[in-house]
Amino acid sequence: MNVQAEKLELMQLLLSTDSEDALKKVKAILKKYAGKSETEYLLSTEANSKHLLQSIDELNNGNKKAIKTKDLWK
Repeated sequence: MNVQAEKLELMQLLLSTDSEDALKKVKAILKKYAGKSETEYLLSTEANSKHLLQSIDELNNGNKKAIKTKDLWK
């Protein structure tokens, strides 16, 4: 299904029902596109792509440091 068709389907689902199943389907589709657009953005330039792939390699090679969320703003 193409993007325009999925957008139309989402709008129809949102407008036509109060069904929990329909809402779950809409959320799943939105989640799919949210992840895709983030990935596309991260890979959109050569510099971004190179940096992301380097970071993934470092992570896979054990070069990582665990930090706590509360320490992010220090």
